[in-house]
Amino acid sequence: MQAIAFYLFYPLLWIISRLPARLTYLLSDFAFLIVYYVIGYRKKVIINNLKIAFPEKSEIELKELCRKTTQHFCDSFIEVIMSMSMSHDEMLSRFEYTNLELIHQFRDQKRPIIVMFGHQASYEWTMCIDGLVDYKIIAVYKPLANKYFNKLIVDIRQKFNSTMITMREASSNISQSISNGDMAMYGLIADQSPAKYRAQHFTTFFGKTSAVFMGSEKLAKAHDTAVVYLAVEKIKRGHYKANFQTITENAAQTKDWEITDTFLDLLEKQIRKQPEYYLWSHKRWKATPENIKRKPVLSPRVQQ
Repeated sequence: MQAIAFYLFYPLLWIISRLPARLTYLLSDFAFLIVYYVIGYRKKVIINNLKIAFPEKSEIELKELCRKTTQHFCDSFIEVIMSMSMSHDEMLSRFEYTNLELIHQFRDQKRPIIVMFGHQASYEWTMCIDGLVDYKIIAVYKPLANKYFNKLIVDIRQKFNSTMITMREASSNISQSISNGDMAMYGLIADQSPAKYRAQHFTTFFGKTSAVFMGSEKLAKAHDTAVVYLAVEKIKRGHYKANFQTITENAAQTKDWEITDTFLDLLEKQIRKQPEYYLWSHKRWKATPENIKRKPVLSPRVQQ
């Protein structure tokens, strides 16, 4: 069944990827009408997350944010399809890195970098950094259930010569790569919310206790990498700007939780500027220290 679904939809996806952008975004508008008004995709989850993050906002404001974030969600899906046929130059015309000199400085120092970013604005088009810096690009991803569509997504993300590794492989592969002396940038979408059965570490996000993965921090500290945050801003529809911000130059010298909490502070600050462009459709605060099976590990911010 997986193969049938893939081979039925792939020709359509390929055709869509070849359309002019203005027509592609018209398709996104049509998809939005179906997803938001007919299906009502995860409206309750989105509204609940927004209520927690922005308790000061009215019901009208929350509903408008829900509408806008669903529109952006449809645009993001369409932009993945667009990526199938986009050249490197075409993607760079839509996704601009503004301060690559920071990355060049770390390269001159021969330091590997862990890049942390969130599900804000465009995280798919970050792959166009390939060829702009003298680093090997290695990115961590969560595999799709359908192995055929998963291969398609991996192929798209690797089209400019980056390397994709799964979350399960990340710790061992990145450790081995760093130990081998690879000059690499390791990209991790670090705002994933662990399921209850995996949750153990808790800090605060938007003022509420939140389960987090600590993999980025643990890898950075173990190998004393530099750590940077990648802030992606949506300029207008289909156009983005990305800026690197240093979290630490020497991860081994940081305190426990310092990297993770700094990342979440930077991400929250960015989300507050453009809340409609964050991925609110997944249950952010489903795990709590009280409803997990493991013994919770709390950051100093939670203990206060």
